[in-house]
Amino acid sequence: MPADQMQQEIRMLARRAVFLNIAAYLISVIVLGATLAFAAGLVLGTGVMLGSLLILRYSIQRMETDARRTGTASQRRHQFYYALRLLLFAAAFGTAVVLRRYLSPAAVAIPMIYPRLVYTAGALFTRADSKSREKKR
Repeated sequence: MPADQMQQEIRMLARRAVFLNIAAYLISVIVLGATLAFAAGLVLGTGVMLGSLLILRYSIQRMETDARRTGTASQRRHQFYYALRLLLFAAAFGTAVVLRRYLSPAAVAIPMIYPRLVYTAGALFTRADSKSREKKR
């Protein structure tokens, strides 16, 4: 995936994350009551998700440059950036655990599944839309 296309994907995920955060918070209000810690955790988790995606974008650019220059992509570099992304999430989650009065650890983790939700829903809607078009023919 080219870096420009990855940047567009990150923007799309950021816009959809706003709506998913609102939905998650409204569900939490029903289940847990209105808590500022849950909202703060969602904001931190969304920031971590977007930061992780930016690190992924940067690593793709670096591996693409390496592949052009040497003909092969560096597996070590890929592992380094993957570990960096996990460390970013672990730091945010650990912070939320320590400061659980102010940040909900569950709310920090929830945005990590947003990309999967968005892409799965997109695939399902695309498939359903293509089936409805076939039936109209």
